[in-house]
Amino acid sequence: MQGVLYVSHGSRVEETKAEVERVVEEAHKGIDVALHRLCYLEIASPGIEEGAGKLIAEGAKRIAIVPLLLFSAGHYYSDIPDELENLQKKYPDVTFTYGEPLGVQGALIDALSDRLSEKGSTDAFLLVARGSTNPATEQVMETIREHLVAKTGSRHGEVCYLAVLEPTFEQGLADAVKKHPEGLIVLPCLWFTGRLIRHIEKEVGILKEKGCNVHTAHYLDNHHFIIELLRQRVQESLEKEPYTPLMKEDTDHESFAAHR
Repeated sequence: MQGVLYVSHGSRVEETKAEVERVVEEAHKGIDVALHRLCYLEIASPGIEEGAGKLIAEGAKRIAIVPLLLFSAGHYYSDIPDELENLQKKYPDVTFTYGEPLGVQGALIDALSDRLSEKGSTDAFLLVARGSTNPATEQVMETIREHLVAKTGSRHGEVCYLAVLEPTFEQGLADAVKKHPEGLIVLPCLWFTGRLIRHIEKEVGILKEKGCNVHTAHYLDNHHFIIELLRQRVQESLEKEPYTPLMKEDTDHESFAAHR
């Protein structure tokens, strides 16, 4: 019997957990697999081992592991594979397959473009990403920025990061507000709410109180393009060959041309 195990990062914020659960349930409505569970990498429970164990107890002999991640980075290349190897040792009679993050695809660009348009027209946007040690991250975000500029007709689009990379969010925001006093939309390239979204909203709120013309677009959340893209990733994971250790490669950047 087939099962699907959705793997989210995990958060102490109850609102975040509720959003993740909602997205999973919406996406799974289009999947012809009855057995499915949601688990977490850290902070929240159940963990991956517990989630897989419950599916196996319910009769699953083949489990598709679906990461609820936007891009390929440490969690995708290291943390989840480490858990997968432990599962293979513990349950040698169960077949595991491993899906991919959403990646840079046309549907992601469309969803981000829609989030911009929900805040009205503007000449400038600031794309805010989490940041990563993955060397492909900056090129991935530049690809997204370029396609958003082309799709929305914006003359100005810039990128900043909440961690690891530069420019930092604080510096990027300060610079963008000065460069675009006529109006700026801060666009989070983040899937769910949480402390990072709250930090963005707080900093933007401070600038608005000072009279700056700056607004925050909604994060990706359960946008219908994101739901469709996640559903596609689940279907792909169901058809994959049994899991073997991953090689680190620029899958996000390469995937856009193939999935436009």
